[in-house]
Amino acid sequence: MQEQNKKQYKRINRDDMEIPGSPLAVKVVNGNIELALKAFKRKIKDSGKMEEVRDRKEFRKPSVINREKMKNAKYSEWIRRQTEI
Repeated sequence: MQEQNKKQYKRINRDDMEIPGSPLAVKVVNGNIELALKAFKRKIKDSGKMEEVRDRKEFRKPSVINREKMKNAKYSEWIRRQTEI
């Protein structure tokens, strides 16, 4: 009797939540807002929009950016050499 009262839900795929023509938009399926929010956050993270917003908050001189790139390159090279040994 109880098994008859259970609703049969289709498993929701990412493709079901896609909106054609809108790369960052997400459709809410079966009223599942939590799943739609999770998919939206994932899309924002993968697109790199949040990093871009953080970078544009304040101006950084090109020389500072180049210095940071060199610092990161030296560090990654040091890590690579440490793992070779």
